[in-house]
Amino acid sequence: MALYNIGNFIKQRREELGITQNELAEGLCSPVTLSRIENGSQVPHGNTLRALLQRLGYSDALMFQAAGREEFEIAQLKVKIRQLYNTRDRDGARELFAKLGEYKDFFSVSDQQFYEIIYVLLNKENIPAPKAAEMLENAIRLTHPNYRRDNPPKVLCYEESLAMINIAVFLDMGGERDNAIDVLYYLKRYYEQHFIDIENVKKMLPMIMYDLSKILGLAGRYDECIEVCMQGIRTARKTANYSVMAQTLYNLSWALVKRNRPCDAEPAKNAAIEAYTLAEILQNRPGFPERVKKFIIDNFGEDSL
Repeated sequence: MALYNIGNFIKQRREELGITQNELAEGLCSPVTLSRIENGSQVPHGNTLRALLQRLGYSDALMFQAAGREEFEIAQLKVKIRQLYNTRDRDGARELFAKLGEYKDFFSVSDQQFYEIIYVLLNKENIPAPKAAEMLENAIRLTHPNYRRDNPPKVLCYEESLAMINIAVFLDMGGERDNAIDVLYYLKRYYEQHFIDIENVKKMLPMIMYDLSKILGLAGRYDECIEVCMQGIRTARKTANYSVMAQTLYNLSWALVKRNRPCDAEPAKNAAIEAYTLAEILQNRPGFPERVKKFIIDNFGEDSL
């Protein structure tokens, strides 16, 4: 990334967050050094740059060479769109996505792939499921030309993984449940077995296990669903990623109720109550707490709450 651009980026983000130079530099470098980095007169050491970016809320993904201002602006927009999408601010993501489209003439292949994937995700309510799956698969082929469902990529970036999760969801919606399960099992193995960025593992694995458990449950594969739910819950706790933990707890309770073994009643009730409590705290999915509450009352009685 051009020296002036990265320094300017750090300064802009720091001021946006209301952080002083002393606060950002503490334990990493002197405030004088940070000032020089911000005004472009000093090159930050790699580890210092990594730590500064992490404190500003960005991963190491920004540590690349940007040849000019357009590439820098594209990178900045992509990071912000990711953040807004992950926090379910779809309107904010759409606004920045429209701005990203103004830079199409400067897109690299990976930029074009990001654009096509995010387009589908932001408009999925208006795209038939089979078409949405096809569009996401075509986006993956921009960087993996030989991609097929029986020949998935050996390495994946965050957006490609997100695309494959949603391909599975759309396949399930389109009646291809077994294929959807195969895709999600592949992703689960990939993130469990590959040596990759731990931040990506923390973001992706709980999400993969949530969607996989949901589809396994709908397929009536309750034993598998329960096992995947338990793995997903353990992973969420270990990585402190609670974004879909309430939903995974609900999937666990639902599958235990459906399996209906004598030993299932108590853990089903406990999982449902924990799901409801966490959903009330997080409030990250409108209407979900009420759904869980009704499930608890219907299956365990009002006095369970």
